[in-house]
Amino acid sequence: MGKIYEEIMRCKKLGLDGVLGTIISTEGSTYQKTGAKCFIAADGKLTGIVSGGCVEGDLQMIANEVIDKGKPKIVHYDFQDEGDLIWGLGVGCNGKMDVFLEPYRPEKDVVQAERIQKWFERGKSKILHGITVTDAEDNSYVGRKWLIDPDTLDFDSVPFKEIIHDYLENKGSSAASVIHIAGKGTFQLFYDVIYPAPTLAIFGGGPDAVPLVQLAKKMKWNVIVLDHRPAFANSGNFPEADTVVRYPPGSTPNFELDGNTYVVIMSHHFLQDQIVLKDVVNSEAAYIGLLGPRRRTDELAKGLYLASHSNSYKIHSPIGLDIGAETPEEIALSIISELIAVYRGGSGNKLTTLEGKFISCEKKELLI
Repeated sequence: MGKIYEEIMRCKKLGLDGVLGTIISTEGSTYQKTGAKCFIAADGKLTGIVSGGCVEGDLQMIANEVIDKGKPKIVHYDFQDEGDLIWGLGVGCNGKMDVFLEPYRPEKDVVQAERIQKWFERGKSKILHGITVTDAEDNSYVGRKWLIDPDTLDFDSVPFKEIIHDYLENKGSSAASVIHIAGKGTFQLFYDVIYPAPTLAIFGGGPDAVPLVQLAKKMKWNVIVLDHRPAFANSGNFPEADTVVRYPPGSTPNFELDGNTYVVIMSHHFLQDQIVLKDVVNSEAAYIGLLGPRRRTDELAKGLYLASHSNSYKIHSPIGLDIGAETPEEIALSIISELIAVYRGGSGNKLTTLEGKFISCEKKELLI
């Protein structure tokens, strides 16, 4: 979401209009799921995707209409009919999806533009919920957006108790809902959740950490490199990192490891790795991975105190997925793959082995 926010700020600075697209419902197999977003600037620049590139060209043309009229619009795509291949998009995803397009016009509609800006700005640092009216009998409400902090649940800006009650039943997930409001008619709502980018904390700034930092930044994660050695802990070695920290040997730096932080320990220094592991294992970190063989981790963990047995599942050793990695770049890819699997809830298995996902070419004749 950070790239979309940067693009919105670019448009604001230049006085450019744009359109924010959000998938508000899906059915069957689709490339992206509910809540996925893209932003289409008036100068044609596209940021983010809501498909594998199949519908973005179509959305870019529709975006011009949305900008001109200044009104939101729902676009329906149905790829379940074989006629889709003839119709023109040729997606062949065997699914349906609805995309809600919201105009962003920083000079013509300041209030709505500021709502969209605030949505992404606040979502950079914490989980934020959104309620958007995507359709209503009273057209004046279409496009209205309310931002809800799930920690405070301040509903002062939400005008209808029916929306508040419905939100409390649906909060925490991206979902569409239809409710009836007395005297106002039917409202179609979309409950959205925006998450800040995960933070990767790498303890160890050796040469093998360089490709790991580079890959993590390509994933748009926040990256912190921490090392006790001055030759390693410097921004010259890691220009892409958001933060580089040097701390005294025999200690660990004092910074918060929250539930959105993923820790990788790879300094190749046994005693320092042991100190770090003992300090971070009872933190709120979502993941702790250690480079090296399992027997080394067993030695590092001797005498380790776990505040809760549930913390042990966070420790991943040897770190990474088995892809046969040998080079530093391949090892970094293996580590990043496991991090994404943990973050997204993936299995790490080959997609061809997952039942119902794909049909093996060996079992089905292909017509070319």
